[in-house]
Amino acid sequence: LKTILIRQVKSDAQTILSETDWYVVRKADTDEAIPSAIATHRAALRTKQAEMETSITNAADTAALETLYARNNSGVRPLGDLPRLT
Repeated sequence: LKTILIRQVKSDAQTILSETDWYVVRKADTDEAIPSAIATHRAALRTKQAEMETSITNAADTAALETLYARNNSGVRPLGDLPRLT
């Protein structure tokens, strides 16, 4: 189960990163700088992905995994969510 959940986090992160991959390609092709907001977002996304994977890995059992994914009345879950570019 943990492997499946980690794969999903990785897939979700990859999907979000793909939205700004063109900045990286442009940088490689033309040496035009990646805007700092984009670079910051991509770094924050990778950091959150790693945190989520660690939380999943460290969950003691299925009940602990369920707790990570349970959202409260405000829609917040202990695992958190991957940041989206606004």
